[in-house]
Amino acid sequence: MHIGYLESKSEERAGVPDRYNDGVQWLVAGLRRVSWGSFLGVLFGWTGAWLVFWGAVAGMVAGAFVGFGLFTSTSFSTHLFSLGVGQSVTAGSVLTGAFFGLVVGFVAVLDFVVLQHPVQAIGAFVSGAIISGLIVVTTACFERTSIRLRGYRRLSIEEVRHVAPLIKDVAEAMNLPALPRFAMQDVVIPNAWSHMRTIVLTKGLLQSLDDGEIRAILAHELEHWQTGDSVALHFVWAATLPAVLAYKAGMWMSGGWKAVGGEAGTTIKVVGAVVGWIIAWPAYVVVRMIVIPVVRVSQRQAEYSADAAAARIGLAPQLVSALQKLAAFESARTGWEAALSATHPPIELRIEALLPDRPDDWEYQEDELKRPNWREVRRIFGGLRGVAKR
Repeated sequence: MHIGYLESKSEERAGVPDRYNDGVQWLVAGLRRVSWGSFLGVLFGWTGAWLVFWGAVAGMVAGAFVGFGLFTSTSFSTHLFSLGVGQSVTAGSVLTGAFFGLVVGFVAVLDFVVLQHPVQAIGAFVSGAIISGLIVVTTACFERTSIRLRGYRRLSIEEVRHVAPLIKDVAEAMNLPALPRFAMQDVVIPNAWSHMRTIVLTKGLLQSLDDGEIRAILAHELEHWQTGDSVALHFVWAATLPAVLAYKAGMWMSGGWKAVGGEAGTTIKVVGAVVGWIIAWPAYVVVRMIVIPVVRVSQRQAEYSADAAAARIGLAPQLVSALQKLAAFESARTGWEAALSATHPPIELRIEALLPDRPDDWEYQEDELKRPNWREVRRIFGGLRGVAKR
C-alpha cells in the first residue's frame, strides 16, 4: 500500500484533504482559521507600522533623560536629597518621563508612517498580503523538497510495514478517503507534527510508543491535517516573516560574538547586544505581544479538538498514555515554533480533558489563572489603608 493514499488520487491533489474540492478552498479554509492573526501579521510585518516600536524606544530613552534632567536641575531636588528621599523621587521622575516619552514616540511615528501617508500604508498592506499568500502557496507546492532540505527522509520499507496498517485503521475509523504524505526525522525524541501536506514522524515515536499509542497520535495529527491547522499557522508565519527574520537577526547579533576575546571582544559583545536588541525589539513585540496572543485562542482550541477526534474513535486511553510519555520530551523544534509553543495548552490539561469525569471532580477543580476581580482589588487596597492608619 502506498502510504500516501487510501484511494486513487491525482498527483496534483496529493496531500490535500478530500473534503475540499480544490487547493484554493483548502488554503482559504486555513486562512479563515487565523484571519485576525494573519491580518495583524501583515499589518505589522509588511508595512511601516512596526517602526512605531522603534519610535517608542527612542521616545522612552529621551523621556527618561528629560525626566532625570528636569529633576536634578532644580534647587528643590537638593532639599529632597538632604531629606534622604531624593533618589526615590529621581527614579519616579525618570520612569514618568520614560512612560510619556514612549507614548509620544509611538504616536509620532504612527502619525508619520500611517496617518500622513495612508495610500502608501494601504499599498504596503495589500502587497504584503499578496506576498504572504504566494509564500504559503509556494511552500505547499515545494513542501516535500523543503522538508528534505531540513533533514527529513522518506520512510523505509520496514517502517512502512510497521505504520501503514496503523494509519489505515485510523483513517478508516475517521472516514478519511485520502491521506497526507508522511516523512521521517531521525531523532530519538518521540514526536509527530503536521505540515500542510505531510505528517512528520520521528524514529523515537516508533521506538518508544506501542501500536495503540501510535494510532492515537496519528489520529491527533490527521485531525490537524484535515482541518487545515497547519495551513493556518503557515499563513501566520508568512504574514509575520519580516518580523521573524528581524528578530532572528537581532538575536544573532546579541549572541553571535562569543568567540571574540579580550577587551575589544567585550566591547564588541556589548555593542552587538545593544544593537541586536534594538533591531529585535519591534519584532519581539509584534510576535510575542500581538500575534501570538491572538493566535493562542484558536490554536489551543485546535489542540483540544484534535485530541477529541482521537477520543471519538475510542483512542482516549491510548492518547493519554502517549501524552504522558511525550511530556518528558516536549520542546519546540525551531525559533518560530518556540514562539508558537505558547499557543499549545499544557499536556497536563490535555490529559485532564481526555479523562472521564468523576463525581468528586468539583472538589479538586482549580480556577483558571486570570486577572483579579474588583472585589479582590478592593480587599487588598482596603487592607493597605488599614495598615496606613496604624
